[in-house]
Amino acid sequence: MNAPRRKLLVISVLLSSLGLVACQPAEETGFRAGTPLDDLPAWISPLLATGVRPDWSADSSRLVYLDALVGDVHELDLATGESRPLTGHFEHHGFTRARYLHSGDLLLCGPAGASDAAAENGRWQTELWFLPRDGLGPAQRLNEPCFEGPAVSRRDMRIAWTRSDYPDKIVFARSEIWLGRIEVIAGEASITDKRKLVERKDFMYLAFLETQDFRPPEEEELLFTAYAYKGGEAMGVNIESGELINYSRDWAYDEAESVFPDGNSIAIEREMDTYTAVPVGDIDIWRLALDGSGKSTRLTRFSEYAGYGANNPAISPDGRKMAFGLRVKGGEHGNADGMLLYDFDRAPK
Repeated sequence: MNAPRRKLLVISVLLSSLGLVACQPAEETGFRAGTPLDDLPAWISPLLATGVRPDWSADSSRLVYLDALVGDVHELDLATGESRPLTGHFEHHGFTRARYLHSGDLLLCGPAGASDAAAENGRWQTELWFLPRDGLGPAQRLNEPCFEGPAVSRRDMRIAWTRSDYPDKIVFARSEIWLGRIEVIAGEASITDKRKLVERKDFMYLAFLETQDFRPPEEEELLFTAYAYKGGEAMGVNIESGELINYSRDWAYDEAESVFPDGNSIAIEREMDTYTAVPVGDIDIWRLALDGSGKSTRLTRFSEYAGYGANNPAISPDGRKMAFGLRVKGGEHGNADGMLLYDFDRAPK
């Protein structure tokens, strides 16, 4: 067991001792042999044999993705099926996230220096970077820490990110969500208008936070995950008032992943009957309503196959497709053995 998993399990034990664990019927898992690829429904098709953490271009024609959890960034053209490297022309220490900005440039997360393998190649000590869309220069360091994934606006150059002490500190560690704006002057990028939006003390220090998406269409709310809070909850915070909303309202592991373009629902990773901060790996993708009802619809059933699950869903801006990963149980959190494409036009309504 790696150090981050061990530390988060300590939090889970503390929550249990406080009587914060409730019961919920579990979904049956692991009862099928083979892999989910053996019997895909008509609306799900293989997309890439390798690749993790996809994100869509504004016109839904391209996907940016990583070749490893800490790796190089590539871009896939959906029409041609061809990929091209975006970070192979300069030296770096790998990237953990890549998201399209409103301008078409890329916002990246990645370590600033070399790390030993015991630290998962620097996955937990990353910073924000700006990569110009012309593909000519190296990524520019933005001098801000980045815990897991940042959020990007589809309307302007606003971003949100998490400052965190995890996993080096746990009990009273910092976990803060910040807002800012990317500004590019004479080719040099920086983050301006920085302000803190929400932090751990808003959850009585019982949560670790990760930004996800600005909620369309008005983008007056930021969607995020509160880890270790009731196992994990998909949350929202009003950008102006600071009001917090719990959309999950359950005791499963829920992780906010990708909002639908109408803003009425969000794709989440869910592991039923899990009350710890770290899931065991029986994860599938659900569509969670953002009306406060807690209602959800299951989209994948990959965890019915022993040793597998589905993760990292990314909804296309036109709302017609979802790219996601084939998760291998027992691997690092966020791993994927290739990517698949979910077609909402062909799926049952």
